[in-house]
Order: sequence, then structure tokens, then C-alpha cells
Amino acid sequence: MRRTVAVVLTTLLAIVGLSAVASADDSEIIAACVQGEREANRSALTCVGRISDPCLDKPEGQSTVGMVECIRRETKVWDDMLNAEYRRLLELLKGKAADTVRSAQRNWIALRDSDCQVPYEIFEGGTMAQPIAADCIRSHTADRAIQLRAWRDMAQPQ
Repeated sequence: MRRTVAVVLTTLLAIVGLSAVASADDSEIIAACVQGEREANRSALTCVGRISDPCLDKPEGQSTVGMVECIRRETKVWDDMLNAEYRRLLELLKGKAADTVRSAQRNWIALRDSDCQVPYEIFEGGTMAQPIAADCIRSHTADRAIQLRAWRDMAQPQ
């Protein structure tokens, strides 16, 4: 059991770690989609999958490793966006508001990690858990990036 937990945590950290910066092309695709949806007063959540879905349709995206890599590639973009929005939001806030955002972010990280652990438990660490957990992280990260942007808009009305 401890070995399974260690493997799962290592995999989650590898997916979440995302130490590399997202490619400029991928970032531009997502940024353009988000901007277009915002300008049309539509949810930017429709932009989730813009990078990973076409990748998953390619032959190299059909294996478990390929699926995880396709999803991880897009997650990098959303994670970069999330971190940028978080920094911009905190630059606007002071005192209790900034403290509340920091606390909410720590709680969100714990929730994301807990939620995305579930597939590993259901599939008992099997290979299907990997792309499902990767998708979970991508979805949570995209949603949070969009939420942080909404909060920034509230803190800095135009």
C-alpha cells in the first residue's frame, strides 16, 4: 500500500511539477481562445482541450504515456496562466483580502491533489488512472486560472 501511495504521489508531482515553461505556440493558442471567449462574454472553460484534444487524436497520443503527455502539455499552459494571474491578483490586494486569497489558494491546491488522487484509488494504481488523473489536474488548473482572472477583474474594474 505504501508503495502504491509513493508511486501515485510521484506521478502526481511529476504532472503537477510542470517545471518547464509551456511552449509559446501552445500559450498563444490558449491565450487567444481565452481572450476571444471573454470578449464574447462566454466561459473560457470552452478553451480547455484546445491543445490536448488534437494531440490525443494523433497516433502518438493513443498510448497511456502519450495521453498523459498530451494532457500535461496543455496543463503547463494553464499552470503558467494560473501562476501569472495569482501574482497579478496579489499585487492588487492588501491586508485581509490578500491573506484570504493566499489561504484559498493553499486550500485549492489540497483539494486539487485530493480530487486527482481518486482515480488512483479507484483503479488501484492501474494505468488508466494516469490519464484520468492528468485530465483532472488539467481541468482543475484551467478552472482555477479562470477563477483567479475573474477575481483580478473584480479587484481592478475597468
